[in-house]
Amino acid sequence: MRILSWLGSGAGVVVLLLALTLIYLVAALGIAPPISNGNITASFFPVVLGLIMVVALAVSMLGDRRKAAAESDDKPSTEAGASTSFGPLAVVVLTAVYIALFSSLGYFISTTLYAFAMTLVFSAGRPTPGQLLVKALIAVAIAVLGYGLFEWVFQVRLPVLWG
Repeated sequence: MRILSWLGSGAGVVVLLLALTLIYLVAALGIAPPISNGNITASFFPVVLGLIMVVALAVSMLGDRRKAAAESDDKPSTEAGASTSFGPLAVVVLTAVYIALFSSLGYFISTTLYAFAMTLVFSAGRPTPGQLLVKALIAVAIAVLGYGLFEWVFQVRLPVLWG
């Protein structure tokens, strides 16, 4: 139960994501050099994405350390870290489900469902039907923008359910 509590904490999720990102980055570098003969190769985008994730996670870790230090100065030691939110654990689980469903459901359906689920995870309270509709529309917009980015800008074919 202690490991589950640690994974549910922000620090546990960041460490887990950092480990997965480093594995992803090493795998991406194993495909091919990101740039060969002055041209971008298939590994360029995955490497850039991996590097961005490493930097973002490092910034998050530094921010968490500063926040924890500030909270420990403001609160008695018995209160620090008393509550554990499973929101970060939900993000990891949803991301794993998204990765598992990506190739079978295709980009658009899996990304729309993932984006919608993530908006629910980060929502405060129970959303009204109107808020659910807005969240669904935002999820569709994210999927459409992502599709356009990959298909037209990066010229990367994404998996689809019907093809």
